Amino acid sequence: MLNLFHHLKIIFFIILIPSLFFGQEEKKDTRLNIKGKTLNSVGKVQNVSIRIVHDDGVVDTILSSNGKYNLHLEFNHKILLEFECLDNNHYIKRIAFNTEIPEEIQKIPFFDLTINLVEKRLWNIKDQDLDILDLPVAYLNYDYKKKIWYDKNAKYSRIINKKIKSYGIY
Repeated sequence: MLNLFHHLKIIFFIILIPSLFFGQEEKKDTRLNIKGKTLNSVGKVQNVSIRIVHDDGVVDTILSSNGKYNLHLEFNHKILLEFECLDNNHYIKRIAFNTEIPEEIQKIPFFDLTINLVEKRLWNIKDQDLDILDLPVAYLNYDYKKKIWYDKNAKYSRIINKKIKSYGIY
């Protein structure tokens, strides 16, 4: 009986050990993971609709009911995120991502994104400036050589953010 147990143990290790080393390939993470929160001037904003608009026409919507969210965006797309509070007391905020990366890149770091939604009662925007809110506040790209995220349209983003700040916000 002891001899049988010993043989079974050897067979088990012969089968198990190679599968531990060779059977598990590292899978490529094909999504950009974004986690964040939505805030306003007094704290977390609840019940925010996050619309995900892909360059190929795919649109998805998730609901953040507690002021926090986790998004998983596919690589090799240009994606617009729209944050809209369901109470209609905040302006919509948009941010764009370019998730294109070379094939040999296996993984990129997650992105921590805090969105500050502006309450309409705090910002009496002029009608001629209302369209500025239709534009993304940033167009983010990943530099895989430097391993950092950067705003591809930094000059454009500065102009938009300067205009927003001229209204006393932020």
